[in-house]
Amino acid sequence: MSSELLQVDNLVKRYGDFFALNGCTLSVKPGSIFGLLGPNGAGKTTLIRCLLGYLKPTSGQATIGGVDCIRNSLEVRRSVSYLPAESKLFRLMRGSDCLQFFTSVHPRGDRKLADSIAKRLDLDLSRRVAFMSTGMRQKLAICCVMSCPSPLIVLDEPTANLDPTVRSIVLELVREARDRGSTVAFCSHVLSEIEEICDSVAILRSGKVVHSGLLSSIRQTHRVTAKKTAALESRDLPEGARILEWTSEKLVIDLPGTLDRYVEWIGNRGLSEVQVEMVGLRNLYEEHHNGSVPRPQKNRLE
Repeated sequence: MSSELLQVDNLVKRYGDFFALNGCTLSVKPGSIFGLLGPNGAGKTTLIRCLLGYLKPTSGQATIGGVDCIRNSLEVRRSVSYLPAESKLFRLMRGSDCLQFFTSVHPRGDRKLADSIAKRLDLDLSRRVAFMSTGMRQKLAICCVMSCPSPLIVLDEPTANLDPTVRSIVLELVREARDRGSTVAFCSHVLSEIEEICDSVAILRSGKVVHSGLLSSIRQTHRVTAKKTAALESRDLPEGARILEWTSEKLVIDLPGTLDRYVEWIGNRGLSEVQVEMVGLRNLYEEHHNGSVPRPQKNRLE
C-alpha cells in the first residue's frame, strides 16, 4: 500500500487541442500542509476537480488514501473537505442553519467544532447568508469546511476577502488541522502565506508540475552571482549546484543548504564581484512563471 495520501501520475485533461493538464505528476505524504501555486490558467482548479471526481481526466491516474479518484469518486469525497474559490451557500438560511446542514451531511462533520471556529472568527450566525458581507460569507464557508476534519482538506484561496487579523486566525486553524492528522492542500496567490504555513510546495505551469519540494530546502538555497575566469568549468561546481547563467565571464548558480558549506569553494575559484542572496519562494515562483528555468524539478513532496 502506498505511503502517500495523494498520488497523481501523468494526469492529462484535454479539451480539443488545449491541455488544461498535461502530464501532471506529484505525490504527497499524509500529515502535512502543501501549497499549490501557479498563475491563472495553470491547471490548479482542473487538478482539484479531477481529484474530487467532478471532471474525468483524459488519461492518467490519481488516488487519495489509496482510493482511485476516477473509479471511486464518491468514496474519495467522503474523505475530503473542500473549500472552492467561489463557495455557494444557501442564501435564505441563517449561518447557524448552514453549519447544521453541512456538519450533518458530511460523515466527519462536528457541530461543536463548527461553533467554536465561528466564535474564533467572530461570526454572527444569526444573520441570514443573503445579508452577510463577502467577508462574512467567506468566514462561514471556512467554518463549514474546517469543522469536517477529513484526511484531506482542500482550501482554494481561503483567505480571500478577509482582513489581516482574520487571515492569521485562518492560518492557525490550518495548522491545528494538520496537528490533528489532516493533510491540507492550500491554494493561494499570496506567496507570504504559502511560505508561512506550508511544509512543501508544488508549482504548476501549463498543466505540469514544474517544481516541487520542501519549503525548508527553498529557504536554505543561496544564489551566487559573480564574475568568473574562463578556466572555471561547470564540472568544478559543488554537488547539487543549479546553473541559471553560465558564460565565459559570468555565472549565476543556486547552491542548496547552508552557506558555510560553500565559503571555501567560493574563495578558491578566482571569483570576483561576488553577490550572495537567499532565493526565497518569490524568486523561484517568478522563474518558473516566466519559463526561464531550464528543466522541471523532482516532482515529489515529502
